[in-house]
Amino acid sequence: MADDLGEKTEEATPKRRQEAREEGQVARSQDLGGALLLIVGTLMVAAMAMWMLGQARLAIGAVLDGDLVADPLDPAGAWETIVYVGGAAVRIGAPVLLIAWAAAYLSHFGQIGWLFSPKAVQPKASKLNPISGFQRVFGISGLVKAILDSLKVLIVAVVAVITVRQHAERMAVMPYLSVMECLATAGSLLLDLALRVLVVLLLLGVIDYAYQRWKHSQDLKMTKQQVKDEMKQTEGDPDVKRRRMRMAQQIAMQRISTAVPKADVVVTNPEHIAVAIRYDAETMTAPKVLAKGADYLALRIRQIALRHGIPVIERKPLARALYKQVAVGQEIPPDFYAAVAEVLAYVYRLSGKMAG
Repeated sequence: MADDLGEKTEEATPKRRQEAREEGQVARSQDLGGALLLIVGTLMVAAMAMWMLGQARLAIGAVLDGDLVADPLDPAGAWETIVYVGGAAVRIGAPVLLIAWAAAYLSHFGQIGWLFSPKAVQPKASKLNPISGFQRVFGISGLVKAILDSLKVLIVAVVAVITVRQHAERMAVMPYLSVMECLATAGSLLLDLALRVLVVLLLLGVIDYAYQRWKHSQDLKMTKQQVKDEMKQTEGDPDVKRRRMRMAQQIAMQRISTAVPKADVVVTNPEHIAVAIRYDAETMTAPKVLAKGADYLALRIRQIALRHGIPVIERKPLARALYKQVAVGQEIPPDFYAAVAEVLAYVYRLSGKMAG
């Protein structure tokens, strides 16, 4: 019934997943990447706070003391001041920004790996369709996203309130502290609050990543007809392949039915492999493999041999080696002369036939 309705009940094939990846459709959590970015940035600021403050103090002091230019109101002097302040800002903020950028890149790389998808940036008419955009924003998916975002904000707000209440006593005495003590206390409180909030955001990001992977898998599911169509494109029509296999089996059976009655002996393994051997000293330089088969074909070879009175001898190593190394119609290699001669001699003794 599901197949008739075209329901997507089958897991996506590797080909379908690769096509989706080439189009930029991958499981990725923006929340997880953002949380890792904020965590690394916060830790970097906390670790470099004293150095950053020291550099900022030196830069501000140089500007206020007039050490840079003789006349700050002169246009040339003003430009030098701007360049100096800008360079100091870049020097102070660059390490944090670079490491935060690296953390953001690694977080996305860890989720989706290396991905270059020109198709993802190609313009599509569906992206410009106002109706589709309205449905994305105000549809069910947009509503669910708005609810989830509201829950995230609520959870973060609860954590912030709990943290502030726990540090209420320290905050109450801050007006009585010196400037440096007040700054140190405020920095400690802000760092504690930031880390708690970021841990919550990280947990929410991990949950969101798991949900995105599940949703991506559901979105890529295929109908049974799609799976069949893909198999036809990549491997050929299964019905045609089955017909070819039946024809090949019929041809093999015909060859076996014709060749096995001419054999002198059938060597077996004892059930899974059978090899029919013939030797004619007048026309052959060495014994020849007339037929061979495994499983069902081996059974048929034994049945035909017994029906025509051909001896069936169990020689496991010899049967396996001949089956793997000698093709039908070929003479056996010299390495097998002794083993095959022993079998033929035994058969000749049983039948009273003299070896030519």
